[in-house]
Amino acid sequence: MRFLALSLPVLALGSMLLPVAASAGTETDQELAALRAEVAALRAQVAERDNAIRDLKAHTVALETDINAVQQTVALASSDGLAGQGMGIAPTSALDWSSALKVATAARFMVKGSNLLTVMPTGSMKPVFDERAILVTEAANFDDLKIGDIVTYKHPRYGMPVVHRILEKHGDKFWTKGDNNGRMDNVYITRQNFQGRVFAIIYSRDPSGSKQTKPASPTVARR
Repeated sequence: MRFLALSLPVLALGSMLLPVAASAGTETDQELAALRAEVAALRAQVAERDNAIRDLKAHTVALETDINAVQQTVALASSDGLAGQGMGIAPTSALDWSSALKVATAARFMVKGSNLLTVMPTGSMKPVFDERAILVTEAANFDDLKIGDIVTYKHPRYGMPVVHRILEKHGDKFWTKGDNNGRMDNVYITRQNFQGRVFAIIYSRDPSGSKQTKPASPTVARR
């Protein structure tokens, strides 16, 4: 009987300890849940910042690409020298090369699929434009091209873009000529070599090779 009397308080004490342990476990779970929520929120903030940084980098790359396109891409106006030398003087503007580039870049962003091109000092498209101009081209539908359009196409021999005016159509091909050239180009424009149609010309007071910008590629194709 004494044994039984002593065991009862122990059992009673054990029953009192159980709720305390359960309460402590609940508080720990709540703290862990709160910590997990804070970690999740921090991860979301980091992911949002990473996306913002990624967007800024992409925008920077796009701007650098535009600048490189203007500095390195040559809209080749090949002059054959048969037209009158110095025939016509191309327009200029009060814009320096840097300002003209900004205007051309703004125009490019307004038209999907457009590109910027500079011109080598061949004079074949005078008096419409010369090396002081920046050309903005659109990705026009080949079937929408018309006589009189100024277009760019990749010359099969030189592997570089040529910018001349369409003067004739022969079936599904077009024949172009530089406004200041004395003869037609020696290749047709086809669906395969057509690149774009000029829809804007931004004039500057400085040529693309001025001290304000790196000169374009010196490669010039001549017939």
